[in-house]
Parts: sequence; structure tokens; C-alpha cells
Amino acid sequence: MPGEPGRVVRILHIITRLVHGGAQINTLMSAAEQARRGHQVTLITGVETGPEGSLLERASQEPFRLVKLPSLVREISPLKDFWALWQLYRLLGQGYDVVHTHTSKAGLLGRAAAAMRGVPVIVHTPHGHVFHGYFSPRKERLFIWLERLFGLPSDSLVMLTSGDLKDHLDARIAPARKLVVVPSGVDLSHFSPESRDPAELGLPGDRLLVGTVLRLVPVKGIFDLLEAFKIVQQSRPDAFLAIAGDGPLRQELIERAAQLGITQDVRFVGHVDPVSPFLQTLDLFVLPSHNEGMGRAVVEAMACRLPVVATRIGGLPDLVQEGDNGFLVSPRNPQDLASGILRALADPEERRRMGLAALGRAQRFSDQVMHDRLEALYREMARQKGIA
Repeated sequence: MPGEPGRVVRILHIITRLVHGGAQINTLMSAAEQARRGHQVTLITGVETGPEGSLLERASQEPFRLVKLPSLVREISPLKDFWALWQLYRLLGQGYDVVHTHTSKAGLLGRAAAAMRGVPVIVHTPHGHVFHGYFSPRKERLFIWLERLFGLPSDSLVMLTSGDLKDHLDARIAPARKLVVVPSGVDLSHFSPESRDPAELGLPGDRLLVGTVLRLVPVKGIFDLLEAFKIVQQSRPDAFLAIAGDGPLRQELIERAAQLGITQDVRFVGHVDPVSPFLQTLDLFVLPSHNEGMGRAVVEAMACRLPVVATRIGGLPDLVQEGDNGFLVSPRNPQDLASGILRALADPEERRRMGLAALGRAQRFSDQVMHDRLEALYREMARQKGIA
């Protein structure tokens, strides 16, 4: 069983695609660490990429077996989905003790194949959920129904935060006994609270830098951030907004910034890797999401000693404690977001205090915490199934 000498556990992780994102990095880190701990680990992924950038090359260098499945795609595609299900069923015939699926689509197909194969332990991490903010109401209702259905063969559903857990209970996805909180761990050794000269990254060194790191997709609320920053500028013309990340909304966002008349005060930095040097130039981190399972970028910002303004949604209240390491604001509300940013910018000493509090709180979300909790979860599931 996991963690015990002499017992090699056969673990299979399944995810739809490996792009730069919290769910994907979480999955890579988990699979790699389990392999380093002596388990026999395979990761199955689709091959789709996007403007976020691909992690396939990085995955090929990790100490687990990587299997690429072109039929495993993110969007609903009946023919490809059926073919992916069949291929997963065949691959699962190689024998696994634990199948751990990640994100919604891979979770549905992977758990179906695992249930048909009679895999002893089936674990699923939604990495948040798609109950709101991603799709049309009709499609969201469909996903809720499917998650309830596929919650039946799942032995455990991994929630990233207590807020994530509450959302799943409220939606009646599965009974509380199946839900467990395991934070999406961040390798804090890659982040430092030291400050960096913004000029090194082409950012203005004489402005208050408000920044964010996210995918440029609707659910991240970036249009709200632009609207809020227009309001902020009326009181704080010394503020400057830096947006790191990429995605399909990039051109629309650039055009919206121009319409708001803030082009000279906003910089779309694009994808940054590593992200720590960018974070070290900032004075304040903002995450305006409409839906967020946990918010790894917030933990990374906290590890760089940054106070945070974030929306009061999903798992973000688990990370940001009001008035301690930042402020929480209403989602989809640019006025409230602007007020939170202005409060955080008002007092340099208060920002410094909140930054120190953030640095301490980041320790609760380290990669070691995640790895140990997953190990304990697998161990308990194996014990319950009598395969320990």
C-alpha cells in the first residue's frame, strides 16, 4: 500500500490536456512525486494544447510513464469520446490499484472505464467545478447530473478547499463521507519574498504595480478587472496594471483596455515561466475569478509576500483572510473590486503587514502537504477495499 516498503502501488492518473494551468501542474507534481516514492505510475493525457502553452515536454521528462491519447479531448465530441472510453478501457486492462482522474471530462470517461474494469480504488479531483461560470445553464445542469451519476462509483472526491467541498455538497454531487480536502500544493522553494526591479521585466519602476497571473478566459473575470482598474485610476493615477498569462480573450481584452482609455497604464505581459520573477515586481496581487477551485496563483503570490485582493468565490476565502493577508470582494462587481484594490493600495505599512501574513499562510498549501495527504488517502482507500 502507499507509503509502505515492499508494496508497489500501480497508480494511473488521467487528465484531458497538459497546458499551463493549476489542474495540470497539480497532476504532474502528484504523479512525479508518487513515482519518486517508489510507486508504479502512469499518466494518460490528451494532446490538445492552447495559447496557455504545453506541459507535454515537461511531462516526458518526469519519472512516470506518459501515454498520449489523441481521442481524449476537452470539448464534448460523441465519436471521439466513445473512442477515448474504449481506449481507456483497454489500457486499464494492464491492471491498476488506483485510478485518479482529474478535471470534468477526463473524470467522466476515466471513472466510467475504471468502473467497467473493476479497478479497486477510484479517486477523482474536479480541480474546482463547472457548476457555474464556464458553460450555458443547460450545459451546467448536464454536468451536475453527470457528476452525481459518476460520483456513485467514485471511492473519493478530492476537494481543493473547504469552499470547494461546500459547493459539491450544496449541489448534492456525493455524500460527505466521500469528500476529502487536499489542497493543490505549490512547490514553495520556487518562490521567494525578495523584491525585484520591475525594469528588469520592462515594467515601470516608478508606479504601484497591481498584477495578476491567469488564463485569459471568461471565467477568470479579466474584463471586470479592466473595468475596476479604470475606477482605481481616478483616485490612484500612480497605479499600473500588469496581466500575465495568455488565452483566447487576449485581443478582446487589449481592445477593451483601449476603449476604457487605460492602454498606457496596462501591460499584457503574456505567458511567464517561471512566474516568480514577475510576482516579485508587484505591490499587490489580484484575482477577479467568477469560479475558482482553489487559486494556485494566489498561493504563489502569497509565497512572494504579496497581499491579495480576490473574489469571494469557491476556495478563495480559504486562502485570503479578510483584513489579514488581503481583502475579499464580490465577483462580477468591478466597483467592489476597485474598492478592494484601493483599500490595499492606501497604506504601504498595512500592505507590508498583510504581505508578511500572506507569506506565513502560504505554508499551509505546500506541495509536501498535498503529497502526504494523497498518500494517506490512497492508503485508507486501499485498506477499505482490502488490498492493503
